[in-house]
Amino acid sequence: MKTTRLAAIDIGSNSLKFVVVEAASTDSFTMIAEDRERVRLGHGTLQNHILSEEAFEQSKEAVSRFKSIADNREADALLAVATASVREARNASRFVDELERSTGVRVEVLSSIEEARLIGLAVAEYFGALYSSILNIDIGGGSTEVSLMKNGEPRKLFSMKLGAVGLTEKFLLSDPPAPKEMKRLRKEIRFAMTRPQRKIKGEMWQIASGTSGTIKAVSMLIAGSPSPEDVYTPPIELSDLAELNAKLKKMTLEERSAIEAINERRAEVIIAGAQILEGVMRSLNIDTVVPCPYALREGVIIDHLREMATAELPPVPDVEDLKLRDVFAVGRRFGYEENHALQVASIAETIFDGLAPHFDFNRHDRTLLSAAALLHDVGYHISHESHHKHSLYLIRNSEMTGFSESEKAVIANIARYHRKSLPSRSHPDYAVLDKRDKSTVRKLSSILRLADGLDRTYKSRVREIRVDKEGNTVTLTLVSEKDISNEVYATKMKRHAFERTFKCRLNVVQSHPARKMTV
Repeated sequence: MKTTRLAAIDIGSNSLKFVVVEAASTDSFTMIAEDRERVRLGHGTLQNHILSEEAFEQSKEAVSRFKSIADNREADALLAVATASVREARNASRFVDELERSTGVRVEVLSSIEEARLIGLAVAEYFGALYSSILNIDIGGGSTEVSLMKNGEPRKLFSMKLGAVGLTEKFLLSDPPAPKEMKRLRKEIRFAMTRPQRKIKGEMWQIASGTSGTIKAVSMLIAGSPSPEDVYTPPIELSDLAELNAKLKKMTLEERSAIEAINERRAEVIIAGAQILEGVMRSLNIDTVVPCPYALREGVIIDHLREMATAELPPVPDVEDLKLRDVFAVGRRFGYEENHALQVASIAETIFDGLAPHFDFNRHDRTLLSAAALLHDVGYHISHESHHKHSLYLIRNSEMTGFSESEKAVIANIARYHRKSLPSRSHPDYAVLDKRDKSTVRKLSSILRLADGLDRTYKSRVREIRVDKEGNTVTLTLVSEKDISNEVYATKMKRHAFERTFKCRLNVVQSHPARKMTV
């Protein structure tokens, strides 16, 4: 991979963070610029789920300034992601659209689990040479993520609605906090940790690390560092943290703000943040947390670098796509017919591979198609009637590691259009997609329609498919020793979307020892 410069923006609940790096490989990069803007997006939003007009304007100004820095540094790409405050806001779509219109920067709203994965990826990259198993805690303004990484891959991922900003606004209304407020706060933390505590029981890790401003601030407070600009952040011992929390809860905001090691805005939320850290450490029996300088921004960059390296390879993958592991888990959760799903996915991939040399496809498109093919019928879990629409709903609301919210929306729409009506701007879930994603849905759903028709009997009768293109004609040669007249008929009925999308004529031929049948 050639040397590339990437910029990343993390739109968090407490601040917007920015970095520019130069990379010569997928696992090594050098930071050449960083900045942050303290925009309190989570202020009020985590309670009323509406991003304020002030937050809109401040975010536009910050993102515009970051984009100027990225342009001046000649960044090849600017990656922007948003977390809990935007994720929880009912006007998130408007926020994202207005940011793109005013700054030209497209923001990807991360699902909670995808946020945990990317943070875990960053931490695994940072500590990877020393430790093969790492448990990381990231405390944000609106949520807390716990990532258990094994050999650089996620083993367990959790996201809890425990944020330093959100819990401060919800529970800590007095100054200093009243004992009953602290009691309710700690109870909330313990309750939120019951599932991760249960799911992670029996797991082992070599080191527990911590990311985010809260972790750094706690480390500096315990160490008595005089300035928030100090680079070294020593490990956090549980006993020292408990002692710090006992002091912080008795201090007023004015007293906390006078501490040189933290700024005024951090002083507002440090009590809740430090209590979250102590609660997580106690729930998971962690004695020591080692602060890590890498976090979500670096995870976004590492993930993008790996995708760049993958994109340089041929469209057909030579190894199993790890992103599909969670897709299988979702299918099994909703009781899909696995043999049918696998056959449809295999057929769809074969058609895609045959078309790839003639159309502008890449490996990522293939992954999206495979995921949609595997999950196209999960809507049966709700009802047979309009199951394709139910599939869209279930996919959009499922946790699938490795896919962003917009990618899940594309997968859901591809699955939704495997039958019945074609994509239409009158359909809300399709209408909200951008121009590029709409095109992807039209192309890949037309392939999925054919693949589903070619297993109409659910008996995997089509043994092999050959794809040829000559002029404006695409020919599918179906190899089978069995009667596949139902499959051929279904393909004939479903080929309109394919022919319209790819501007071609579709010819379907059955290769049989005794005869050839052409539609």
